[in-house]
Amino acid sequence: MKGYVKDKSIVLVDALPEDIQEGDEVEVVVTLITKRKYPFPTFKLGVKEDYVNRDKIYESD
Repeated sequence: MKGYVKDKSIVLVDALPEDIQEGDEVEVVVTLITKRKYPFPTFKLGVKEDYVNRDKIYESD
């Protein structure tokens, strides 16, 4: 079931199931869904430590 936060309340997008009555005890789990920053897939680029080591870069042969 999905919803969104408005002020300090959670607004449900879907209707509650019919078998849930007023006064029933329920457990709610909140999971943050992060939006994609870009409309296309991205990946992290890594840099090896050897490539940023100044001594190794400017080492004389």
